[in-house]
Amino acid sequence: MYQLIAVIIAFLFIPIFIKLKFKLSNTLLMTAAILGIVSGIGIKSMGDSVLSVVMEKSSLTTILSVIMVTILSGLMKKYGLLDKIVESMLLVIHNRKIILMIIPAMIGMLVVPGGALLSAPFINDLGGEMKISPSRRAAINLVFRHISMFILPYSTSLLIVAGVMPDVSIPRIILYNLIFVVSMTVIGYFMYIRDIEVDTKVQHGKEEIGKNILKLLAYTSPIYICMIINILTGLPFYITLIASVILVYFLGDKRDFLKTIIDSFNFQTIMTVVAIFIMKDMIMKMDGLLSIFNNLFINSNSIYTTMFIFLISSFFFGFITGNNAASLAILLPMISQLNASVELTHIFIYFAFGSAFLGYFFSPLHLCQAFTVQHIGTTTKELYKEYKFFVPLLFIVLVVSFLILVSL
Repeated sequence: MYQLIAVIIAFLFIPIFIKLKFKLSNTLLMTAAILGIVSGIGIKSMGDSVLSVVMEKSSLTTILSVIMVTILSGLMKKYGLLDKIVESMLLVIHNRKIILMIIPAMIGMLVVPGGALLSAPFINDLGGEMKISPSRRAAINLVFRHISMFILPYSTSLLIVAGVMPDVSIPRIILYNLIFVVSMTVIGYFMYIRDIEVDTKVQHGKEEIGKNILKLLAYTSPIYICMIINILTGLPFYITLIASVILVYFLGDKRDFLKTIIDSFNFQTIMTVVAIFIMKDMIMKMDGLLSIFNNLFINSNSIYTTMFIFLISSFFFGFITGNNAASLAILLPMISQLNASVELTHIFIYFAFGSAFLGYFFSPLHLCQAFTVQHIGTTTKELYKEYKFFVPLLFIVLVVSFLILVSL
């Protein structure tokens, strides 16, 4: 029980550090230090947890992949490929309602902290033209921007899953996540898009459609080529992402390319991932904490009790950290201790993934939310009013889908 209290105490420092304007990476590193001290695992164990980041192949592979993703994101932004993607999309797709959904989802494929700020200007401009309220514009940007984190193998959260539990099948997790993604997309459409009364048609010359589709495929190629190569060859993402970087070189103007690669290296993002792995390793050393969860699961009378434990704990850590990956890093080691079947383990990960996302998505510490609210010119209070039905509906989807999966 003492170590559980220690974890809660340590993580309660996160909102304090954020309020004091510390960067997320520094916040998580300081939280990891507090966790190590308060939990009583000892200086040696803390040092071992730090060393494990570079000594364990799974964590090192994840860090290298994140480094490559931050470089790719920086290059695509620097050479205007994001703008070209949106421009091409506007020429190909005839329905502005659909464009409102696709733009944040497409830009969300670039895994950067607070990345909703990249799509917010496009949604704000289009939403203004369509006379959509600022709070709804913010909701649209945030809802559809986060679709990709569930299904892209190189999203930070899925890389964390692969790093913490290397024996887990990521394609199977993505398959389960699709249940949540499709539901979130449909609910988001009916709540925020469907009733917009504007002229949704964009006039294009039919003879230009083929040309514009080719342009769109070309400009988005750095996003999907790495996934294709990974599927065909089985090479790790940090290797296949090199092909994406090379494509940006040929698609961009090539000016100051090496300098841009160096400038695109996002040290804060890397340190955030490092801190997450350090905390994960510390938690794995907390026998007292793990035994509490093991006893809870062992003594639970049914799968419903287990579901409730995961729901509360995942949502809690997602909410107080404002970081989905951090919450998963805490919960996944506990899932690994359950000795559940392979199938049930994947279902538990899906449920923890969704629960952590809900906590993170609605957290005041969520960077994407903070940036979107600031850029679009609404308030957190007004945004939360937009979520009054969206939140419970997603909870219902998550719980019902979990119960269906475990009953199959």
